[in-house]
Amino acid sequence: MMGEFAHIMRTRGPEALPDIARRRIAFSQLFRDHMGREDALVVALRSGSTAAQADSVMRDHSRAMVALFLRYSDHIKDWTPAQITQDWHGYRDAVLELQQGLLDRMAWEERHLHPLMVDAPRRAA
Repeated sequence: MMGEFAHIMRTRGPEALPDIARRRIAFSQLFRDHMGREDALVVALRSGSTAAQADSVMRDHSRAMVALFLRYSDHIKDWTPAQITQDWHGYRDAVLELQQGLLDRMAWEERHLHPLMVDAPRRAA
């Protein structure tokens, strides 16, 4: 989804705004769902056998996710459809920068958080 959005940002202009608005909403919903599922896994880690060794990683993760969520919320608030139309290049740059931050966070999670989740207790769906 992020790759498709980045492609639109690089190859189209403000005429893509209706498509972009739909994609922003879809991404926002996925992002919130993902954060909820991930938070549940982090809570499970806190009660698992690796809780003591995972504590600093979980703290770092929690802080970073709050910061990312606030940054994303500010982005949505600041970049209204009118502002996007007025400053397409600024919006494109802001989106690509925000996406890179999320990609960096995902890579960090893969290296530091996900290995800890292998032994985390699981709950039934």
